Formats: sequence, C-alpha cells, structure tokens
Amino acid sequence: MTRPLTLHLSRAVPWWPFAAAVLLAVVAQLPVLLKDPPPAMIVIDLRIAAAVLGAAAGFALPDLMASTVISPLPRWRRQWLRIALLLVPSVLVWGLLYLAVRNAAGPAVTWPHGFVILQAAVCGLLPVAAAAVGARYRDDAAGALLGPIVQGGVLVVSLFFTDRSSPWPLPMDGVWTTAQRCWPIALALILVTLLVANRETPATSYLTARRAGGKR
Repeated sequence: MTRPLTLHLSRAVPWWPFAAAVLLAVVAQLPVLLKDPPPAMIVIDLRIAAAVLGAAAGFALPDLMASTVISPLPRWRRQWLRIALLLVPSVLVWGLLYLAVRNAAGPAVTWPHGFVILQAAVCGLLPVAAAAVGARYRDDAAGALLGPIVQGGVLVVSLFFTDRSSPWPLPMDGVWTTAQRCWPIALALILVTLLVANRETPATSYLTARRAGGKR
C-alpha cells in the first residue's frame, strides 16, 4: 500500500516551492563557481542553499484532505512519506552543489567537512520540523509557513551573538567552542520535534477508531 500512496502523494504535494528553492540554491553558488570569493562567503552560500531547500520541503507536510478523508494508513506514515518526497531530492541537490563548490574552490575551503554538513543539516531540517508542527494544527499552506517563519526568527536571534559566542564560525584547528557544540544538540532537538509532530493527532485517531467500529 505504500507504493500507491507514494504515487498519490507525489501528485498531491506542491512541487513549485522545491523548483524555486533549487533555482535559488544554484544562484547562491554562482559567485563561488564563477569567481574566487572569500572562504566565509562560500560556507554562507552553502547554508543558504540548505535553508531554502529545507523550507521548500516543509510545504509538502500540510495534508489538504486530512479533515475530509480518512486514510487507512496512520498519519505518521503519511507524513514521513511526504517529507521523503521532497527532502530526499533536496539532499541530493545540496550534495551535488557541495561537491561542485569543493571542486571549484578546493577541499580546504569548506573544511571541516563534517561541521559544514552538520550546519547544513540543521539549517535545512529546522524549517521542516517547524512546518511539521504547523501541519499538525493547520492542514493548509499556512501550516507550512511556520517553517520559514521560525527559520527566520532563529537566524535573527543568532546574529546577536558575536565572536566566540556565535555558532556560525567554523572551528579553528579542530577545537569547538561552546556555541559550536550546540549544533549537534540542535540537530537532536529538531529530530525529536519531527518525531513528535508527525504522530497521529487525537482527532484523527478518534475518527479512525469510529470508522473501524462501524465496519464490525
């Protein structure tokens, strides 16, 4: 039953945000691919690509038919399929851009690779997790807008921290500051939020139980 549902969801989810995000992600890397920008700008452009791709993936989460149609599959399964439909190609696009940037600017510029990828994961998954929370309470595009709203709010707050208290600079000589150690913690919290937000809603569970009881 997963395959028919995947085919149905591939037609139901909006693809235009993903297409726009891919365009923005590619445009953000053009300064790196066409000339020799400062190393800090290279990492910033990779973060921008991850952020816009993640924000676009969040628009797949609101289920417009959730309040009118009862699905035989649990909500968590449908929501994770929705995430995978846009998040998997988003990860592939970002990975290709990362490899292109490394090839154009040199591997040393995006060192340490693990930290750059960790930052990209947080930047990309944060709006997805926020959109998952929004989709739990709103089954329309307004629920998905919580993703970029939270993403923008967190970015603005993070800019108030400077020097060693800022989480954005890359580690020097492999030594992480206290702020930089917050990145794996943030990723863990985001994943927990996704797990909680994608659970079955009480209303859906009640309707499913009534439907099952009526067939006896």
